[in-house]
Amino acid sequence: MHTLLGLSWGEWASITTIIIFMAGVVSLLFKYIVFGSFQDDIKDLNKNFKTLNDNLREIRISIQELDKRVDEHDRRLDRHHERIKDLHDKIWGGSY
Repeated sequence: MHTLLGLSWGEWASITTIIIFMAGVVSLLFKYIVFGSFQDDIKDLNKNFKTLNDNLREIRISIQELDKRVDEHDRRLDRHHERIKDLHDKIWGGSY
């Protein structure tokens, strides 16, 4: 009555404990032996991503500053164009 597949509940508890312990040992082996060698690479990769993000932020700021300068130069060019047009009209239009 207190058995399952011919084993008592105590035996099943022992088997379950052994299986869980072995899974933990295998997990630790994978963590430290297999994946441990990748830890430095992952840290370097994270550092490189941070540097890349910082560089992209600086580039974005530089592009914004350049856009402002281009807009200012465009406005100045428009003003010069209007002044040249006015001077051209005065000279060739005969009105001083």
